[in-house]
Amino acid sequence: MRFSILFTVFLLFSKLSRAQEVTTRSGRSLSPKPTRFNLTVTGRIRDTQTGENLPFAAIGVRGTNRQTQTNVDGYFTLLTVPSDTVTLTISYLGYTNRDYRLEPREAVKELLIDLTPTIAQLDEVSVTGQRTEVMKAGDGIGLIKLTPRNLTKLPNIGERDIFRALQLMPGVSAANESSAGLYVRGGTPDQTLVLFDGFTVYNVEHLYGFFSAFNYNALKDVQLYKGGFDARYGGRLSAVAELTGKEGSRKQFNVGGDASFLSVNAFVESPIGKKLTVLVAGRRSFQGPLYNKLFEQFQTGNDNRPAQNAPAGTGRRGANQQQTTQQVSSYFYDLNGRLTFRPTDRDQVTLSLYNGQDNLDNSQDVSITFGRGMQGGTSANTGNLVNTDLSNWGNTGSSLKWSRRWNDRLYVNSLVSYSSYFNQRDLSNSVTITRANNPPNNLRFGTFEDNKLIDWSIKTDAEWKLSANQQIDFGVQLTHNKIDYAYSSNDTISLLSKNDRGTLAAFYAQDQIRLLDNRLLIKPGVRLTYYTTTKQVYAEPRLSATYQLTDRLTLKGAWGRYYQFVKQVMREDISQGSRNFWLLSDGGTLPVGAATHFVGGLTYETAGYLFDVEAYAKNLIGITEYTLRFAPQVGQGLVPQETFFNGTGSVRGIDFLVQKKIGNYAGWVGYTYAMAQNRIAAFSDGPFFANQDVRHEGKLINTYRIKRFDLGLTFVYAAGKPYTSVVGEYSIQLLDGTSRTFTNPSGKNANRFPDYSRLDASVTYYFKHGSIGASVFNAYNRTNVWYKRFTSVSDGQESQLVVTDVTYLGITPNLTLSYRIH
Repeated sequence: MRFSILFTVFLLFSKLSRAQEVTTRSGRSLSPKPTRFNLTVTGRIRDTQTGENLPFAAIGVRGTNRQTQTNVDGYFTLLTVPSDTVTLTISYLGYTNRDYRLEPREAVKELLIDLTPTIAQLDEVSVTGQRTEVMKAGDGIGLIKLTPRNLTKLPNIGERDIFRALQLMPGVSAANESSAGLYVRGGTPDQTLVLFDGFTVYNVEHLYGFFSAFNYNALKDVQLYKGGFDARYGGRLSAVAELTGKEGSRKQFNVGGDASFLSVNAFVESPIGKKLTVLVAGRRSFQGPLYNKLFEQFQTGNDNRPAQNAPAGTGRRGANQQQTTQQVSSYFYDLNGRLTFRPTDRDQVTLSLYNGQDNLDNSQDVSITFGRGMQGGTSANTGNLVNTDLSNWGNTGSSLKWSRRWNDRLYVNSLVSYSSYFNQRDLSNSVTITRANNPPNNLRFGTFEDNKLIDWSIKTDAEWKLSANQQIDFGVQLTHNKIDYAYSSNDTISLLSKNDRGTLAAFYAQDQIRLLDNRLLIKPGVRLTYYTTTKQVYAEPRLSATYQLTDRLTLKGAWGRYYQFVKQVMREDISQGSRNFWLLSDGGTLPVGAATHFVGGLTYETAGYLFDVEAYAKNLIGITEYTLRFAPQVGQGLVPQETFFNGTGSVRGIDFLVQKKIGNYAGWVGYTYAMAQNRIAAFSDGPFFANQDVRHEGKLINTYRIKRFDLGLTFVYAAGKPYTSVVGEYSIQLLDGTSRTFTNPSGKNANRFPDYSRLDASVTYYFKHGSIGASVFNAYNRTNVWYKRFTSVSDGQESQLVVTDVTYLGITPNLTLSYRIH
């Protein structure tokens, strides 16, 4: 009897096991025989929560080297897939990897494959094999990928900032708290092309550079190319940052927001019918404790002291300041909007809008009395000083894009875009003096600056898959730029006035060839640009290659020629820190910038770890600075003129990265050794270190997941940057009767600031509808020097030069609450 029961159980177990062996998600066999071979598989990779397409996701065929990635709109095509029983592997930063098995007789076209965000997994149980990457490197030459959804893992000053996160990678300097711009491999921020949904963004900063101008709630994907980038990008000498905005949920209405000690941030997204989605996001600062601290930190280094800047004739002896009224009014905001319309499965139309602006006002009114009446009674002379300190800057950008997949092999994007930028600075004093029995005397002195830029562009990009091993990319672009710049002193003297106009017409073509069983990828390409101002054609050949030596080890290299026609000129102001402004190259006073890149390196990667190293060299020509340090000799007067000085530059460096990608503890160690030098004959007989030269820079990033908590700890160290000091000064009489003081500088960048370092820490708790996070910036309160201010103090007979260290932020705590309603 017992044997009969056991035998019956055995038969049932066997039948159940066989049933499981031949059952799949659709009830078919797990090991069926293939019915089709050499297939073309197409589809889209989507976010399972929102239904949004995921750009630049990786798709491969298990057991082979065949692979591709989705394009900017989330579509992919795999040619000559071996059979209809293979397994596709899909991965995307910030999402759980997925295997997708093809089935016989099922469709292999228009597949919809969903990925699950890792941040949504709030299980108490630790999953040691879970990928917890914040950023990803090593996939291409100089390529860094970032998903904004994982920024909560990193400490922040007051905002979850994508550019500040990118600065934690090797090759991108993190020692510039006063700039959210990307100093990539010895380059300046203007040498990095920033694209947001296809339009160019010319200013990337809020609040004097402490934060970037991009709201992470409006972004889906960020890719940074640190050098050797493809022929489809042009107009910059150093790097490319490509930002892709969120489309808006295709499944449900979502609303959410963030609040911190600095700003409030909200978004709403929703489907409208079956074919249209919308997303709107906005952010605005408020004058809380953190905002005021940042604002005052900057103003400490840039206050406009009327006593030190008073013109001849106003005098200070005997003056008595009686009343000061100061009404600080300052804020920043940005708005994002995006409409995505899908009339068919092959077409997508996208309208993207962006506007961001800073308004900073630190002006004050001062009532003064001086002298005494004839009888020694009440004061007979009065005055009023309006001390103006206004800074306003901002961007507006928009793009209208039509994307169409004409067939399985041809995909085309066509785009029309508009971008504008303005920067206005009024740093002046207006004095009204009333003496007894005399009419009022009005004086105005100071500096005024106004920079405006407009960019209209039309471009078309095409991807044409010739075969499983070859793809041709080509496109055309037409851009018209209009730039105006005015810089004046004392309301009468125009120090510089420019009105630039120019049009660029570009064509590019690039081949992607895979050889040796897909282990070798070669990308030859060329970009041709005609510039109407110089009436010349500029050829930019490019070549890159990667070779997969083993399953874990990849060798890579790139070479290319790059030109820049719209440049941000550095205006040297030794006593108050440098300021920059945009101009168009004219081929003469402002030459077209050019750079040649050489990049070589290797990547060793396992499932859990990554080691990446890249060495690079850049040779540059057309480096430009503007300065007033070379004034005419005393007694000859100051003749307003353009004082641009041009030269060459070079960068040599190497980046190292070691990253742990999987498990509750993850992070990376990055180190960069680099040397950036310029040659400008007017400044030095030989080469001198560029302002952005940082010889050594190391970063240690740690993240740890414990249940519903994310702990973050980052440490940054950087060698001191060079600067030019002041060794003396002199004054000359201007044409309007006032005087202007000029400095005698030391050797160009002959000095070094102290080394920079800081430690940041954070803890974030996740709950069902959001998170709450606390962070501390500069946890051990390190005093890091921003720049040195040189001030002359005189008693009328002798003067003394006072040197003040203007420092960055000390210890700065922050608290951020994020809430989402799905």
